[in-house]
Amino acid sequence: MVRAFTHPGAPLTLSDLQTLKAYVDQGKEPWKSAYNMLANDGTAHFTYLMSGPFAKVSRAPDEHLWPWRKDMGAIWNLSRMWYFTQDERYAKKAREVLLAWASTQTEFSGRESMLDLGDYALQVVGGADILRSTWPGWTEADTAIVKKYFKDVLMPASNPYGDSSYGAANKGALALTALGLMAIYNDDIEALDKVVYQARTLAHIGLRNSNDIGMLGDYLRDQGHSYGQLKSLTMLAEALWSQGIDIYSDFDNRLLAAGEYFARVNELVPTTALPFGTTDRYYLTDVTNRGWNGANGGNIALNQIYDAYVLRKGLQAPFIAQRRLWMPVDGTSFMFLKDSDTSKATPPPVLPIPSTTSITSGFSNADFGGATPASMATYANGKWTVQGAGNDIFWGAQDACHFTYKAITGNAAIIAKVESVQNTNPAAVAGVMMRTSLETGAPRALMAVANNGLAKQSMPKLAVYGGTNYGTKAFNIASSTPSYWVKLERIGNIITGYVSPDGTNWAATDVGRIDAPVPETIYVGLVVASASWGTQNNSTFSNVQITGGDGGAPSVIPAAPAMLLASPGDGAVPLRWQASFGAASYTVKRSAFSGGPTTTIASGVTGSSYTDKSVINGTTYYYTVTATNAAGTSDNSPADSATPQHPMVNLATGGAANDSANNAANARSAFDQNSGTEWFHPGVSGWLQYDLGHTERVQRYTVTSANDRDPRDPKDWQFQGSTDGSTWATLDTQSNQVFATRLKLKTYTIASPGSYRYYRLNITANNGDSTFTDLAEIGLFASKPQ
Repeated sequence: MVRAFTHPGAPLTLSDLQTLKAYVDQGKEPWKSAYNMLANDGTAHFTYLMSGPFAKVSRAPDEHLWPWRKDMGAIWNLSRMWYFTQDERYAKKAREVLLAWASTQTEFSGRESMLDLGDYALQVVGGADILRSTWPGWTEADTAIVKKYFKDVLMPASNPYGDSSYGAANKGALALTALGLMAIYNDDIEALDKVVYQARTLAHIGLRNSNDIGMLGDYLRDQGHSYGQLKSLTMLAEALWSQGIDIYSDFDNRLLAAGEYFARVNELVPTTALPFGTTDRYYLTDVTNRGWNGANGGNIALNQIYDAYVLRKGLQAPFIAQRRLWMPVDGTSFMFLKDSDTSKATPPPVLPIPSTTSITSGFSNADFGGATPASMATYANGKWTVQGAGNDIFWGAQDACHFTYKAITGNAAIIAKVESVQNTNPAAVAGVMMRTSLETGAPRALMAVANNGLAKQSMPKLAVYGGTNYGTKAFNIASSTPSYWVKLERIGNIITGYVSPDGTNWAATDVGRIDAPVPETIYVGLVVASASWGTQNNSTFSNVQITGGDGGAPSVIPAAPAMLLASPGDGAVPLRWQASFGAASYTVKRSAFSGGPTTTIASGVTGSSYTDKSVINGTTYYYTVTATNAAGTSDNSPADSATPQHPMVNLATGGAANDSANNAANARSAFDQNSGTEWFHPGVSGWLQYDLGHTERVQRYTVTSANDRDPRDPKDWQFQGSTDGSTWATLDTQSNQVFATRLKLKTYTIASPGSYRYYRLNITANNGDSTFTDLAEIGLFASKPQ
């Protein structure tokens, strides 16, 4: 872990800032146009008038929230303007705003305080870190004031519900981001180490709130919250990287998988979702707004992920690269847009996640709450049959059940598939349980399946975010029968409950904290309650695994991987699949056409990803994966296909733009590689021209619609080339073009390309506006040697 802090580094480093300033000074696009957006923001002027400060700020209920937000944004903008211009008036104003709040605010309260602190951590901490590290007028006394503000006011509000009691998914990720960035600024080793630990272990908010194919907990909720969770985790990962800590590499580059999945579904690539969720809700299907273009397409997080994996690690991110072709670059996201990065960081120590193995004997039995008759458990042929009486274990103070258990010291986990629940009552349940003692009513955690087909969970007497009504619930599962996988895991004083359709795609739906005294030894096992006094319930479990098991169960042929995703890389097809329970390795198979005969291209793969590099760009390949262990090999996974492509290069850089109104400045907006700017033309027709300064053979061109009214989009045009700027050859003609969304990129291939110095789009009609025509960007693309 880090023992010496880098400043600035929350998350931008001095090297980052120096490169950005050089690009802006050089007028390099799209950095320059995005910087202009920053400079034109009213909160980026040294004449800015503060909206605060106030002693109290609150969110839900809101009190003085908008003044706080505006001033925090001003701190970020003014500090950056200081660095880019070296005009001390910006730094002085940023310091004035920051220290006014740091010296005045004593409270940040409300039910959702952590959400705003996560949303604005970059602004307030990033701005403070730039001032502290780059402005000579900043003093140690200033640093001390800000550190105290963070420690006494903002950090407590980032985690107001107690240790590790975070809201689900994006809510908890926002809290961790705020705490991590402030811990860096405060040079607080203990606080940062705790954030790193929680980001890597808390399965309802951190990196483990994901599955193998890259779905995060909020991915089936809606795309806005999906992006919020992704952005928070990525911002934290980037800040940690600046401090030499690499959590990007965790869980087989999980943030790359999460970014690629997000980009893939929002680029509307057909993708079947797996059931997944959070402590808020377990989602069975994806009913979200795929194709979402909010937050400028997700430009901050996706650019950070691209930087981390493609530039630093040499991996591929094909769907993020596809999305980057049209994503706008705005006054903040340009800070995270890079064209190279050779910085290094080191993965943190291996996590203390408990392992499990099968158990065939060694369980003890106990009945609680007067459950009669006395019950038992037996094992045969890979299955446990547990007889259990008892009226209830979920609601109120009830603790009447049969428990088949093992005492385990330290971190522990148990996994089981509930195969059947006898119908002694619709509320009869079978599942897994952890208890702090064998006393009736002891603090405990339960994950079970009821005879009525619902999953049920509860954590009586544990500290649960949202309280008992939040932690105790019943919900639908992706099974037509009362049969599902359940899991409990104890790490330290945190117990997490999970459900899964397949034993690997685990969604953390319940999390509780054992408060003092925290026992070293807890009791872990299978639980059954008949929900009918005096009646035994016979329920069956398969695939039972526990920490410290005997490993005696026979191997069972694994199920086929539930999902396979293929990506169109450059000379490669990256593959990811959902792991199969009990698999020892995987075999990757490829076909030349859908449903055709397959050829094995890799076997003995021990992870859940593989990159096929034996491909030819422009050829479509079809893939399936099978899982293997000592018992045999599974059926094929669902298939997916990809067509690898060598990306063409946009030649529209370093040249000169013009248009039919002889407005070169306006024309440049169409060739600045930034769809956040636009060519806005007074007329229903007109042309846009680009002088490369030398001849090039453009093979295709792109047109991106502006973030404006649909009728102003171009509809009919000729794409033309010229060697002298006077005589034009028509290379492509289009009519009746419609752009379905704002910032929609459309690609056109030139059938017979030639070598020309000048290229232009000659627009003869728009989509109906009687006054203006506009577009965001034109790209001129050609193949370059690999």
